[in-house]
Amino acid sequence: MRAIFVQFQQRAQRQRSILRLALVAIMVLTVFSGTPRAEWSAQFALVAVYGVLAIIAAWLVLRHPHRARRLRAIEPMVPIDIAAICVLPFLSTGSYLMLGLLAFLPFFIATQAGHRAAVMSVVAIIGGGVGVLTDPVFRRQFSAMEIVTILTMLALLCLCSYTVSRTQQRRLASIAELTASRSLLLADVMTAEERERRRIAEALHDGALQTVLAAKQDLREAIRANGDTSGVERASELLVDVSRDLRQVTRELHPSVLDEAGLAEAVQTLADSFSERTGVPVDCSIDYPRRHPDDVTIYGVTRELLNNVARHANAHRVELALSDGGDVVTLDVRDDGVGMDPSIVSKRLSEGHIGVASHRARIETLGGTVEFEPVEHGTSVQVLLPIRVGQEAQ
Repeated sequence: MRAIFVQFQQRAQRQRSILRLALVAIMVLTVFSGTPRAEWSAQFALVAVYGVLAIIAAWLVLRHPHRARRLRAIEPMVPIDIAAICVLPFLSTGSYLMLGLLAFLPFFIATQAGHRAAVMSVVAIIGGGVGVLTDPVFRRQFSAMEIVTILTMLALLCLCSYTVSRTQQRRLASIAELTASRSLLLADVMTAEERERRRIAEALHDGALQTVLAAKQDLREAIRANGDTSGVERASELLVDVSRDLRQVTRELHPSVLDEAGLAEAVQTLADSFSERTGVPVDCSIDYPRRHPDDVTIYGVTRELLNNVARHANAHRVELALSDGGDVVTLDVRDDGVGMDPSIVSKRLSEGHIGVASHRARIETLGGTVEFEPVEHGTSVQVLLPIRVGQEAQ
């Protein structure tokens, strides 16, 4: 949820930085065309200081957004924006163009969040009112009712901007809640999928596989007792193939070795099975001494990545590394095949495909990342998953 609000703030900062530069140019034009030369020195001094600060803020936001966010370096700029807009008319007398600069105040308020928008609204209303009331020319030319009308219009604009800011915040909160709900739903779906895999694996192992093994034993006994064994031998060979296939299916659905020996042995078995099935050697480097609650998730990602290599990569060699770094689990899978475009993953996830994209979404739900790293040949995928403290599997 926090990421959505951070993204909104980044966009608002970029918009403010661009408008701020345009505002500096408008201030210069306003001073040239709307005020007497006798007032230029103080006005241009203010515009120059404001312009330098605006350029620095824009450089931070547009060229170094992460540094600007980390240092919160541009947060003081909004009060400076309001001060510059309100003080510049104060330095002139009777300039209607200067009065028009007050129209920029609502934008800087609308791009603020929470209590800052309310505070900026009050400051803008007070600053604009002082700028109008302290101008002797305006006091002579405008009646009391006209001044009240101008200030009321300014206050209404600022309050409308604050309302827009509040509406945006509520919508962002709703979007964040929907995003969190989606992530939880996806995690529940993936967990339900794993439970179903376990149920099917147990059913195959305890049902069909046991029946096939019993039939194979009966055929072996029939071979010993019967002279013509050609048909029985063929049936026995078929049953051997079927039992091997069933074992492979149950192992891929939910490997018992994962529960019995842990993730390290399960991944090694998965790599051996992959090599046996495809003829592609897998160089394994596994340093995973402990069990963790998300071992099933890591195993599922590993299985899916190897299946993708088998189906699409046309690779001749695969490198697999699994390590427990104490606070994060790292999985690296690299092949020398035809490669894969990382943008395809996001596209397939948006289209509802289940595969690497869905495993990536689950990893991200658990606070991890799945990165497709650039390599000269083939595909390199790195999975990082934080270890949940205090929930280490027994």
